[in-house]
Amino acid sequence: MNQDIESTLRAQRWRDPPPAFLERVLEEALQASRQRPGVLQPSGAFREPENAQKRLRPGTLQNTATPKFFLRLLSSIPRPLRLPLVACWLLAFFFRITTPEAIPQSTLSSYAKLPPITPAQLLANRQQIEQLAHELLHPRHQGPIPPL
Repeated sequence: MNQDIESTLRAQRWRDPPPAFLERVLEEALQASRQRPGVLQPSGAFREPENAQKRLRPGTLQNTATPKFFLRLLSSIPRPLRLPLVACWLLAFFFRITTPEAIPQSTLSSYAKLPPITPAQLLANRQQIEQLAHELLHPRHQGPIPPL
């Protein structure tokens, strides 16, 4: 009575279950998994919940024009993964729109062929830009202020 239950169970010799039992358990598990909503049926169609209209939670979109393809696609993604996937997609979209396009190699090689700019050229260019800005910002070049 003082023996440890774990060591007792480990000391016993366990028989393998018969193959017919394993096949029956596997078949029942497959049938049960096919009864869930959003699972592909043997016919090739997705099973929708019987009470789909009753199960709408507050705050969910109730647009009847939503294509069923989108709902099927959404139901194929496990619920715990939906929010992280949306976050990843938004982050990828952000990086896509904020990352500048790569400069083609032909442009880089053309830049390499240009002579280097001297400090005198930089100063002359800066003075020219300042002069143009001063002329454009002069009050005589500005039109009338439109009424609000």
